[in-house]
Amino acid sequence: MTTLAVKSDRDFLIVALDFSDQQEAKRLVESLNSEITFYKVGMQLFYSAGWPFIDYLRSKNKKIFLDLKINDIPNTVAHAIGEICRRNVEFLTLFTNADSVKAASQKVVELGSSLSLLNVSVLTSDDLGSQTSEKVKERTRLTLENGGSGVVCSGLETEMIRRQFQDCIIVNPGIRPKGFDSNDQKRIVTPLGALQNGASHIVVGRPITQSEDPRSVARSIWSDLG
Repeated sequence: MTTLAVKSDRDFLIVALDFSDQQEAKRLVESLNSEITFYKVGMQLFYSAGWPFIDYLRSKNKKIFLDLKINDIPNTVAHAIGEICRRNVEFLTLFTNADSVKAASQKVVELGSSLSLLNVSVLTSDDLGSQTSEKVKERTRLTLENGGSGVVCSGLETEMIRRQFQDCIIVNPGIRPKGFDSNDQKRIVTPLGALQNGASHIVVGRPITQSEDPRSVARSIWSDLG
């Protein structure tokens, strides 16, 4: 298994920089200042701003969750991981099968990287009904058995996953503080609910990024978390 990322309590809350305009993203980072240590850069921003934006976050001493949901044949995945390992990133998402997770993990070990590979289980905008729990459990098992560090899953499955797989990173997206609209997320929990269920990290996007006072929202989340 790849090395689990060392985290502080302040790393628990990851803010999703879901912007196309890097200047907007930079303004938010500057606004949040020391409130947030960890940021998620997804496909939207990465395809727009690329590695220079990652370098910008590093210049601000921020940690980075690169959410690219990589999926391809094992050889192609391994080469992609090799390039990312040469960058200073904490988390990277895959959305792939056992063979490709294994190829990615072997590349991480080969290069002596501390990159943590997280496999996406079920998108929080999806609802597979009674099949969801089994799907998440199976994806977690295949990920850990093939060298991955953990999974991205809804807070609704986190307690089950934490009971069965204690030494893994569990990141919960689709987090909504009390009083905020769920938007297109169907399977959501509150920040405190995710913490109590055993999440390693939570990802919060629109409640913070679309707020008129993002720093205040971030502070209210920290307050709720105690």
